[in-house]
Amino acid sequence: MHFLKNKYRVHEGLCRYALIAFCALGGSVILVGCTEDPRKYQNLQSSPQLSLQKGNEFKYQYVASDADFSKYKSAMVDPVEIYNGPDAQFGSTSKNDRIYMAKYINKAFPKEIGKKYTLVHSPDSITLRFHITLTGVKKSIPVLSTISHMSSAGLVTNAAMQAAGQNGTAYGAVYYAVEVYDAQTSRLLYAHVTVQTPDALDPTVSFGYLDAAREGVRIGAHHLVQKLEKLSKQEHTIVVERTGSIGEAK
Repeated sequence: MHFLKNKYRVHEGLCRYALIAFCALGGSVILVGCTEDPRKYQNLQSSPQLSLQKGNEFKYQYVASDADFSKYKSAMVDPVEIYNGPDAQFGSTSKNDRIYMAKYINKAFPKEIGKKYTLVHSPDSITLRFHITLTGVKKSIPVLSTISHMSSAGLVTNAAMQAAGQNGTAYGAVYYAVEVYDAQTSRLLYAHVTVQTPDALDPTVSFGYLDAAREGVRIGAHHLVQKLEKLSKQEHTIVVERTGSIGEAK
């Protein structure tokens, strides 16, 4: 239990490299690099407000302290933007694969957001606007990731990596930013930057080179709605600008 409670701290060392002895490969040893952390992308509109979050799946986050999330009942979702800043994390991912992943996000996020909010095309005072930016994609290594999940040594390694909150060996990942605005005023209410991957012990996403990234999209969309659900249940702080004596609100 202590290991699980400190999974985000433990993964710093564990995820520099995964050293896997593959029985299926005659006991040979393969060194597999792990997924790197997302960055505070400098060209994001929300970048100045984002702050580092320790022990949180959302590496960078912003929440407007006085926002009343409980009043919002509907949502608009912008077309996904593909980030082209110098700090993007696409690696060797082709332009076509980036477009494919953006289209996948365009389908997955509205579907999940629509479970909490009514999707609309024009804003009013109870409408949120979601802007999602695809900032990186890490491709899986299909054969290697499949073998690593079938060997006994690979299962042990992936179990340790799942406990540390990391993706599976040779798994891919998706990097993106979410910015949530009041649709009527365009005020930023919430934002986060994250990298999402499947559970390390999930072998069903180890076959195609974008399977893990797609699963990361589905997981991330679900976690976003969960986060907004929590925020909508929190009490918000009403900020009133005052001038003169106490009690005289401007």
